[in-house]
This record gives sequence, structure tokens and C-alpha cells, in this order.
Amino acid sequence: MTVSRKNGAINGGGASGITESVVGGRQQGTARLPTFADSDRWWRPTFARSPRLSISWAALVVFSIVALASRPAGAVDPKKVFNQRCTACHTFGKGIKVGPDLKGVTARRQRPWLLSFIRSSQTVISRGDPVATELYRTFKKQRMPDWTDLSPQDVTAILDWLAADGPDQKPADERDAELATAADVARARALFEGRVALASGGAACGSCHAIRDHEHRGGGTLGPDLTSAYLRYRDRALTLFLRHPCTPRQPELGSGRYLEPDEAFALKAYLREAALAASPFATYPITEAKRGHP
Repeated sequence: MTVSRKNGAINGGGASGITESVVGGRQQGTARLPTFADSDRWWRPTFARSPRLSISWAALVVFSIVALASRPAGAVDPKKVFNQRCTACHTFGKGIKVGPDLKGVTARRQRPWLLSFIRSSQTVISRGDPVATELYRTFKKQRMPDWTDLSPQDVTAILDWLAADGPDQKPADERDAELATAADVARARALFEGRVALASGGAACGSCHAIRDHEHRGGGTLGPDLTSAYLRYRDRALTLFLRHPCTPRQPELGSGRYLEPDEAFALKAYLREAALAASPFATYPITEAKRGHP
């Protein structure tokens, strides 16, 4: 969204007559309720008819407010913030967009300056900071929104993520299963059999599914046999599938995610090894590109 207005950021608050543009503001959607006729009945808490429900509802609201207020430092998700707030105007290693390329920004600028500029770029510009005013002029007086809702700890976490080339990093579960080590497969075998607990506290795969692991066969019978699952779905489909519980069950549905990325990667590698052991002619040699070489 771009909004034209008269700029007063450089001359102490008075209108300068210079037209500027405001870009990169938050994009917010409006939640919509169902459209059927009695939609107002299903969501309204019936406080008057149920005092106990009223007390429970109030307690839930208070708990939510306290939880948000007490969010630990560094709890912000840098990737989520970057995708929601930065990518409209900035790239990472792909050149200038509306604003400068952010790859290497933590090496080009000092941390205190970046902290001040990200939280309130107009304040830094109004102080006459030479770097800020030059950026403002170079990028056609496009105003960067002030992100004062981000704490200094939040901004520091985002800068650390950028310094580590965060936007170029793949989640662990997106790595190709061919890159797994013997230790990854051994860990996955223990996770599958339930000898090592999942981080979510959920049931082990082997409680419902069987697998033929070389000459050994074990597991449950409630779900399908997974011996050939990797050959049927391959890497990408299994990556997506393992991000969600295979059936609606607790405690997985109450956790942030079903499997941690490193757990999903290891299990995917274990499924690959089992599939190739059962079908030796279905081998696919690892390529140099998958090793990270050109």
C-alpha cells in the first residue's frame, strides 16, 4: 500500500511541501464469521445463563493477556517477521527492490544504528543522521514503517538471523533424505519404535504402523505398512505429510507442531533406507547438486 502525504520528518515536524510515500505497512485481513442465519448464536458466550462459564471465560482472557505480556526475550520468530514485514520492500541477496538488499546489512551497519532505524526510521532521519538521510534520498523518499512494537530483544533476534543468512537457510525437514548419516537413521529407528520419545510427547509411529527394517519386521497393525512409503511418495511429499499428524489425536494437535524438523528429517531418512533395503533395484545415487556442489 502506498499513501501520499506531505513530509514533516526532516524539518522538525512542520510540513516541508515535499511529497513522500508510505510503503510496506502491515497487511491485515478481516476475519469473517459464517454467513448462515444463526451465526450469532454459536460464538456468543452465554454468560447470563452460565456464571461458571463466565468465570472460566474471564480467567482465559486474563491468562492470555498475562502470557503475552510475559513473552520471553527472543521469542519472536525472525523468519515470520521477515516474511510478513520485510519482503514487500526488501530482498535478501537478490538486489534492490523498493528498499536496499538486506544481505550483509549487519556487516554494513552497526547494531545500535540498525536497532534505532528499524524501530523508528523517521526518528533517526529527523535527527539528521547522515546515513539515514542519504538512504531516504536514494530510495526516493519512501518511508519505512516504524516497528516500535518490536522490542530491542526482538530486533536483535532478527538481526542475528539475518547475520546467519537466515532467509537462505532451509528447515531441517526439507533436506533430502539421501543426505542423512547413519546416526540420523539410528535415531529415527529409535523414534519409530518408541525407544526415544518424540518432542511433542506423541505416540511413536510403530504403535500403529509396521515396517520391514532389513530382515526385521515390527510395529503395529492399525495403520498401513510403511516399508515402501518412501518409494511411493518420495522426499517432497513425505516432508509435507510429516508436518501434520496422520490422524486427529492428542497430544499432537495441542502442540505447536507434530514433529520437530530434525525428527521429521530423520524419520524420512529411515523410511528411505527401509524402502531401498526392501527394493534394492530402486536405488537412486546421490547427486553432486544434492551434496551442495554445483
